[in-house]
Amino acid sequence: MQYAFLVTFSLLLVSSPVHAKTINWIVTDFAPYYIFSDQYAGTGRDESVITLLEQQLPAYTFKRTILPSSRTIQELTNPNYTYCMLSLYQSPHRKQHIYFSEQTSTAGLSPSVAIRKELAQQLKLDLNKPVSLAVLLNKYQLALGISMSRSYGDTIDSVINNSADASIIIRPGRDTLASLTYMLKKRRVDILLGYPSEHYYLAKSMGFEDELMQLPLTEAAELSYGYIGCTSNKQGIEQANVLNAALEQVKQQPAYQEVLLRWLPDNLKPLLEQRLQKRLN
Repeated sequence: MQYAFLVTFSLLLVSSPVHAKTINWIVTDFAPYYIFSDQYAGTGRDESVITLLEQQLPAYTFKRTILPSSRTIQELTNPNYTYCMLSLYQSPHRKQHIYFSEQTSTAGLSPSVAIRKELAQQLKLDLNKPVSLAVLLNKYQLALGISMSRSYGDTIDSVINNSADASIIIRPGRDTLASLTYMLKKRRVDILLGYPSEHYYLAKSMGFEDELMQLPLTEAAELSYGYIGCTSNKQGIEQANVLNAALEQVKQQPAYQEVLLRWLPDNLKPLLEQRLQKRLN
């Protein structure tokens, strides 16, 4: 009996630290941030940053829970469980329920427009400068494709909402950007609004990337930042602080910058590098 008690007690001593040093990540099937099933599986931007953090924290076990995008914030804010998620945008409302890292976990170019190269040349757009979404919609009267219920920032949202005479095609559903990219390929829309890495991944997956280009917008901020967010309970706060310290080290690695650039077209990689360097200075 005494032997059995000692064995059980020893197992508890061994298992408790393991449980305490387990970080449960919420991941979602949203390329190119997480890529689960095609020839590019495992090369998503956010999942690659998590892998770099895992290498930086060998004393911790990382577990990954796949959830639909619609459930991620709901599960992250449930105090009965402890989850962390990468690349979250901060807002006053989210800060009430989620504990965020001080360090940014990702930085990328803000929303841009995807356009066929042929059309951009016909319009004689200056491809070395950001373009105005308002001009594209109201002067050139281009048909814009956007995803339903997605915000692109106050300024861009205002341009869309105040362009009453513009041709704007709004698509609902789960794979809206993929559907809109197909429409762009078939010339059913002229431009798409979204993040550059999303455009590039989808065009590359469809074998369309050589016919497509992406243009930064004058109405968009230079960079878009994401943070690690963890459940706002004792364990979540502790884990967020550990991850924050690890991020500081990871962001100094060349592999980190390579991950940020991975899913950008060649013409936009120097722009992101320039803006990241400007931020550091």
